[in-house]
Amino acid sequence: MSISKMTNQSKLAKEFVETGRLSSLPFIDMHTHMGPFYGTYLPEASLESMIRTMDRENIEWIISAPHSALFDPLEGNSEIKPAMEKYPDRIYGYYVVNPHYDHNLDQDLAEFDRVKGYVGIKLLPDYHKYPLTGEKFRKIYEFANDRGLLLLSHTWGHSPYNPPQMIGELARKYENITFLLGHSAPGETDYGIELARTQPNVYLELCDTGRLNGMIGKMVHEATSEKVVFGTDFPWYDPNYMLGSVLFSGISDEEISHIIHHNAVRLLHKARNLK
Repeated sequence: MSISKMTNQSKLAKEFVETGRLSSLPFIDMHTHMGPFYGTYLPEASLESMIRTMDRENIEWIISAPHSALFDPLEGNSEIKPAMEKYPDRIYGYYVVNPHYDHNLDQDLAEFDRVKGYVGIKLLPDYHKYPLTGEKFRKIYEFANDRGLLLLSHTWGHSPYNPPQMIGELARKYENITFLLGHSAPGETDYGIELARTQPNVYLELCDTGRLNGMIGKMVHEATSEKVVFGTDFPWYDPNYMLGSVLFSGISDEEISHIIHHNAVRLLHKARNLK
């Protein structure tokens, strides 16, 4: 389908083509990071640079996990707190868990409850080489389930650590956690789509996989637009890159609105009310 036909079908796509911005509907990024990353230059990784991008592109708010926390949660998790304090209602936080850190987890989780702005947990099993279903995560799942939190996990098809099948097993056991399939399990995305369709507390997340031709339309057709959330890995990618993938995917403006805004608002409201 040509861009002209897509813009004829979508007022939001037409607005973006004509102005370079979605002014009529802000969008929300559910998968972001913050701060420097070892060995890689990310020009917009600082807090203020990210805020400028959010203002320029009309991003209403983001949920973020500091890069440093992905590998050293004891120090890294503290880096999101000043950002949430300085920009309340624009920046929310994922608390990152590395299962290889042997410390007083109860004390850390008590701090989660004290810090305004935390709305979920972030896991990175493929990088930590520890499976989602491992015993070290049990206390985290019980904590998140008690509070109705979001849980964003890296997922990848055929991985021994975070395949979509493990998310399915956990979602059935911990029904009060909202599981976001980070990257939507490339290589087994069809399984992830079916899981989102059949399991009420599982959602597809667009980071990386959403750029594939026809993928967003497939997700919407099979799981509905209410089971897909917008995410980008910002600042690794400019959020407009993934926004374009949604706007020109051939879906309706109502479906676009669910993906880039309404679903995130609904899920945040649930997480904040139950925390």
